[in-house]
Order: sequence, then C-alpha cells, then structure tokens
Amino acid sequence: MKHTKQIEGRIIQIGVVLYWTLFWFLNFIDKLITEPTYIWAGRNRLAQFMDYFASIGVDDPRIPHAVFVKTTVAELIAFVLCAGALYFLLKKKNEKAHAWFFWGTLVGLVIFSFFSIGDQIFGDRVELWEHTQYWIALIVSWAAYIYFPKK
Repeated sequence: MKHTKQIEGRIIQIGVVLYWTLFWFLNFIDKLITEPTYIWAGRNRLAQFMDYFASIGVDDPRIPHAVFVKTTVAELIAFVLCAGALYFLLKKKNEKAHAWFFWGTLVGLVIFSFFSIGDQIFGDRVELWEHTQYWIALIVSWAAYIYFPKK
C-alpha cells in the first residue's frame, strides 16, 4: 500500500512540474510569435506593453521594450528551472528536483506579482484577475508537490 502511495505521489509531482514547464515554455514562445499562425493565435505582446505604458503617458518605446525583454527573460528562467526540476525528477534526484522547482516557483511568483502590480497601474482588471489566479495556482501546485509524496 505504501509503495502505491509513493508512485501516486511521484505521478502528481511529475504532473505538476510538467504543467509548469510547459506553461513557461509556451509563455516564452508566445513572446516570440507576434502574429497568428496556423496553430498559434499569437499576440503582439510588445505592442500590448507599449499600449499599456502609453496609457499612463510613457511614450518612449525604450521603456516598454526594456520591461518586455526583462519579463521575457524571467519567463525563460522560470522555464529552465522547471525543466531542470523535471529532468531531476525523472532521474530520481529528488533533492535537486525539489530545489530547482522551488526556485522555478519563486521566480513564477515574482513574475505574477510584478504583472499584478502592472495590471493595477494600467487598470487592466481582467489581467489582474488572471495573474492572481496563476499566483494562487503556483502556491497550490507547490503545496501539492510537497504534500502528496509524503501522504
């Protein structure tokens, strides 16, 4: 019975880390694909950032561009950390996987916190709600990652 619970816990861990790995990868790709394609409804995120900053009177395109690049790099870092966690989980190096997923989760929380602050400044309540939900989902994911292998 204990062996079955360990397998179930491991499956949940892998599922959680796989989800966030794919999430951050696709978010990064979304920044690179700026127009709709055959299998991707791309959106020009840089133009969206420029519109946000213009809405508060910041017309210098270098500022939204710099913020866009920094957030894109942060998403790439979150992806690398989650992918590393997934790699170590699959290699059964649980302590390394734990550390990498912790840092991936922390970077994700910082990203969503940063976006939530921006959403409030720019008055985008729909994006604020979305980013808040992701922030909560990260916390719940971390809790599931920690809890289920011990159950």
